[in-house]
Amino acid sequence: MSEINKMKDYAHKNNVPIMQDEGIKFLCDLVKTRNCRSILECGTAIGFSSICMAKINPEIKIDTCEINVGLIEIARKNIQEENCENQIEVHHCDAAIFQTTKKYDLIFVDAAKAQYKKYMDHFMENLSETGVFVFDNLNFHGLVDNPEMTKSRNTKALVRKIKNFRDLILEDKNLNTCFYPNIGDGIAVVEVKKVL
Repeated sequence: MSEINKMKDYAHKNNVPIMQDEGIKFLCDLVKTRNCRSILECGTAIGFSSICMAKINPEIKIDTCEINVGLIEIARKNIQEENCENQIEVHHCDAAIFQTTKKYDLIFVDAAKAQYKKYMDHFMENLSETGVFVFDNLNFHGLVDNPEMTKSRNTKALVRKIKNFRDLILEDKNLNTCFYPNIGDGIAVVEVKKVL
């Protein structure tokens, strides 16, 4: 079994959310076509998506933020086993407080779903001239469009926040958003229009 499959297997058995196969393929294809070299990831989990992106090109450098100490240890071990430690730096913090002056070609947000707007606002200045944001889980297992499928008040509140964010990025005139509802769990690629 390949290391990537081992990671997927571990995530499945331990209920660690990682990107679905078509989602990670879409993300990696985007990194290739846009020739991304600098990437920021909000939400490392076990390092799965970081490693997949780093494997595309040895010149790719990734900063990734994770708040869960247990996951960080697993991610660092996986990154080392895949010989990606020179490309991927794991930061132990909530991405919303991560400070950097770097500019990124791609900012991938797959962390606390209720905080997506906060992450976008926080990193707006860190997007390179041609950079994009990528947001995952904008369907949230079909619940965003069918909130009646859950009885949990907390889940309903979360789903409402995701829907509000999705509506915002689709309607904001300063953003150029492509939403792919049928890829993975709903992925959006967001470009910020340059003010002339």
